[in-house]
Amino acid sequence: MKHLILILLMGTAVSSYAQKSDQPVNVPAAVTKSFQQQYPQATGVKWKLKDDQYHAEFSKHDAWYDASGKLVKQKEDIQQADLPAAVKQAVQQQFAGYTIHDVDKHTAGTVITYKLELKKSPEERDVTFSADGKVLKNEVDDKKKKK
Repeated sequence: MKHLILILLMGTAVSSYAQKSDQPVNVPAAVTKSFQQQYPQATGVKWKLKDDQYHAEFSKHDAWYDASGKLVKQKEDIQQADLPAAVKQAVQQQFAGYTIHDVDKHTAGTVITYKLELKKSPEERDVTFSADGKVLKNEVDDKKKKK
């Protein structure tokens, strides 16, 4: 009987959490205005609120705004061909044998970085580069390695 009650309580907690996370976000007018000016063609936008930032997910983009409507950072899926030459060269020199599987361009203010998913069986790495090809972060992706 105790186990049944525990299972029911856990089920209720999980379902109420799921309902809260799916609730629509009340986006301030300043944020909506900035977003529409920055991305007038955006469709299928999903908003989330986390750590006092409004996160818009759409197409191959993500954008984060503060409550005043200031764009804090953005992420864009790009093609490998769109990487700066310095980043391509760094991959060839420092990660020989790896193939590039995903490329994201991150912009925060005036700072641009590139996050690449690199694969060399059985290993996968998430490597972040500065625009001039310096490695800023290099980690083995344990979640993908276990699959």
